[in-house]
Amino acid sequence: MTADSLERVLVLSVRKSFWASREADRFPRRLYTPSLLGRPSWSLLNSGLLAMRALFAVWRRPTGLVLIGSAHRVVPWFVTLRRLRLLRGARLAITNQKGLADDRVPYVDAIIEYSTREIDARPPGVRDRCVFLPLPADGDFAAVRPSTDGGYVFSGGGGQRDFPALIEAARGLDVPVQIVTFSPDFLDWHEDLPPNCDVRWGMPLPEFLDQAAGATLVVVPLRSGTYSHGQTTVVQALRLGKAVVTTRDASVEDYVEDGREGLLVEPGDADGYRAAILRLLGDDELRRSCETAARARAQDVTYEAFAERLAALCHDVLAA
Repeated sequence: MTADSLERVLVLSVRKSFWASREADRFPRRLYTPSLLGRPSWSLLNSGLLAMRALFAVWRRPTGLVLIGSAHRVVPWFVTLRRLRLLRGARLAITNQKGLADDRVPYVDAIIEYSTREIDARPPGVRDRCVFLPLPADGDFAAVRPSTDGGYVFSGGGGQRDFPALIEAARGLDVPVQIVTFSPDFLDWHEDLPPNCDVRWGMPLPEFLDQAAGATLVVVPLRSGTYSHGQTTVVQALRLGKAVVTTRDASVEDYVEDGREGLLVEPGDADGYRAAILRLLGDDELRRSCETAARARAQDVTYEAFAERLAALCHDVLAA
């Protein structure tokens, strides 16, 4: 898509992840949620200010498409503005919006999803407007410096993690297991930890990636469910070229194929996690094959690849 065409796209987002990267400069018209009160993505005041600025921008300058990134709170407002014809003919694309009412769907031209499983679970009228884009891995991977030369298993993240199953799997393993999460609530473990299991809280992203890069393999234990969760840590592991142990039926099959980039385990199966970890630790040929496949798959989850796909989507929506 040409730069002139992207001038017709107005992006609304929180300044984080892809939208805080230099690759986002491909989209010259960007408005970010201000940080006047609390977290930018959750404060009603911040979201309201962003919506007002965006509406003014649409009326001030011809706009073909309003693309809402991670500023999820403004989505219902812009659907209403579109319904009331206050966007001056601009189309609307949104990201990963789970709670969109059926009667609002006709006013949205594209719903970007990070899981084909999630798209398949949508009603037909919603599914037709969904587009799968692989989630880009968050972080500065050129700056990653592995913390060690391996010798431990790494796991991390927050929402919908099944850390209790991994901690049970760690019992009896002759290898350290390092878990990084946000708080005890996310860990959801109320007993003594196995002696080989170490938990750390609230680690900054650069250090998190250094720790993951130093591990022999990465485990992302997830609760089962249709809606996207856990993909951020999975794609980060792929960017680091790590073999991944993760969960079947948990919306990550678009990123890890069983026996290719890693191994998939049934939800809640502590014995399955232990067996998968032992298999990858004990089979150097399999682990290296998974690492090679992870590096190949990593090309799909870069910021550059996401920017290219997003620009192509904008072109399709504008041309429809």
